Amino acid sequence: MDPSIAENGLVCHAKVRKEHNFKVMIQELLKEGGLSLDRLESFCLVAQAGGVTKAAKGEVNRQTLYSRQIKELEQFFGVELVRRKGRGIVLTAPGERLNLLARECFASLLNFRTESKGLPVEIIIGAGESIIDWVLMPHLGVVRQNLRNTRLKFLNLSSTEVAHRLVDGMIDFGIVRKDVVARPLQWISLGVMNYSLFVPEALQVSGTGNYDRAKVLQTVPMATLEGEGSFRRDLSAISRKHRLRLQIEIECASFPLVARAVMTGAVAAVLPSVAASDLARLGVREVKISALDGLKRELCLAWNPRVLRIRTVLETARTVMTKAFTIPMA
Repeated sequence: MDPSIAENGLVCHAKVRKEHNFKVMIQELLKEGGLSLDRLESFCLVAQAGGVTKAAKGEVNRQTLYSRQIKELEQFFGVELVRRKGRGIVLTAPGERLNLLARECFASLLNFRTESKGLPVEIIIGAGESIIDWVLMPHLGVVRQNLRNTRLKFLNLSSTEVAHRLVDGMIDFGIVRKDVVARPLQWISLGVMNYSLFVPEALQVSGTGNYDRAKVLQTVPMATLEGEGSFRRDLSAISRKHRLRLQIEIECASFPLVARAVMTGAVAAVLPSVAASDLARLGVREVKISALDGLKRELCLAWNPRVLRIRTVLETARTVMTKAFTIPMA
């Protein structure tokens, strides 16, 4: 027999077998009722809201619909997908898996539709307010220039919330502290976020240049972050180590608000060093103090590899943003 004929026969057999397997798979999946895109959408909405009532926004008919559709999905798959917890619900382990699979399915279909119609691709980026203000926005023009036909959405989120949403596939990228990133997420370092003391012209500190002495921190009234987050804990640790009595007079919910307080000229503040370009224009002086090295944070660009496999445009976006958002070395 001619080898080419035999080879073509094998290729044809493999093709027929593949088509047969696909047909059998679809028939097996759809031979029973209970599975549909509409039901999967309802399930994902309830999972995201944390309860049927919240997802239905108080509409009784919609609540009934959502409950029935989830029951139908449970009957179809033969497993419990949700459990009641207080006034809401929590997903079971199979429910978590189905939620992830359904979200990826919808994301793939939406991505295909968007690309097929040549519509702008939405890229969602989660980060803290200070990172958005001082790391991302100054380089927005470069990113837009290199990511044509895209629409960027920035969400102000804590590092922990960014990590959770990346795992759930609800955002595409996050810029967060390296210590909050864990599997299945992947990341690339953007550099180290340093901190300095920023002092307005109306206030005076003794001496000039950089300081090795931490005592200067207690010579000026200060604004800082409210609460008991990692920054306040680390700043308190520095105060105890150097036996400082900081004059905290104003507390704010974010670093940009702290910076606004400094702009009034009434208080100084310890802020990320990347704020220097904004504050210097207003005559605010940056004082570098070695004792503040304990506040350093390594930032990284994080993503979910499963999302990048679905949305190929994100590969280009990752390269562009890594280059644009890298923090210069101090």
